[in-house]
Amino acid sequence: MKSTREMVDELRGTKCICGKPKKSKRTFCFACYHSLPASLQKDLYNRIGEGYEQAYDASVAYLGPAK
Repeated sequence: MKSTREMVDELRGTKCICGKPKKSKRTFCFACYHSLPASLQKDLYNRIGEGYEQAYDASVAYLGPAK
């Protein structure tokens, strides 16, 4: 699990875990986000400290290992 600081830095970044560009303040690029089940997509809108971390970890596990 990433630290809160690492998650915030990643949200501010412009590179998805797959290596493609993403918009700042988005967790993943368009393709990765839309390949997730709707429930995980929804859960990624939780705030940090209110379920975002669990949604992030579940999404990364679903998408597979980072490149």
